[in-house]
Amino acid sequence: MENVISKYCIIKPHQIIVDGKTEIVDSEKNEFGAFMKSVYKHYEISYPKYFKMDNLCKVAFIASEIVLQANEHIKEIDPDKVGVILQNSHSSIDTDLKYNDTIKDKSNYFPSPAVFVYTLPNVMIGEICIRNKFQGENTCFIAKEFDVEFMSHHVNELLNSGKLDACIAGWADYIDGEYSAMLFLVEKNKENKKDNISFKPEFINQLIK
Repeated sequence: MENVISKYCIIKPHQIIVDGKTEIVDSEKNEFGAFMKSVYKHYEISYPKYFKMDNLCKVAFIASEIVLQANEHIKEIDPDKVGVILQNSHSSIDTDLKYNDTIKDKSNYFPSPAVFVYTLPNVMIGEICIRNKFQGENTCFIAKEFDVEFMSHHVNELLNSGKLDACIAGWADYIDGEYSAMLFLVEKNKENKKDNISFKPEFINQLIK
């Protein structure tokens, strides 16, 4: 059975693209925090914990919220059968450096638990899973750039093996004000609709180019 993309979201600096349609363009080119806050409001997301997240978690979380909107049926799937598989290039280094600043000077030592908790890239996946109560396979892989071949193979294996029935898969990265995300909601094709997009490399590449 072919696995298909139910919905996808691409986040670029000052731009949100959903299913191939540009839904938001920030002509004022606000900095990351202000732009993400405007996106949060635009999609009427309600999750106060968002404002405590680090920037990597914010970009991944916003993209996940967008792909899950209008896909309420995902909540009816066994939570153990919904996974989150992501890649990024810089791990959690942006937050790691911020935390290092709080501990590198012994004369001005002020380690922050609120910062330390985000010093793993898997935490962005954890935030998505906690929000949605997903309990399936979840992993963050580190790569120089989005490895479409690997992601397609890995996620399709999880779905075809029966370990998952649905998966949020893709890329989310943040470093020093530079950010990007490409998240896909992937499911087993049960309806055989003509407009379904296969989660295969050749089709994924067409969407993200």
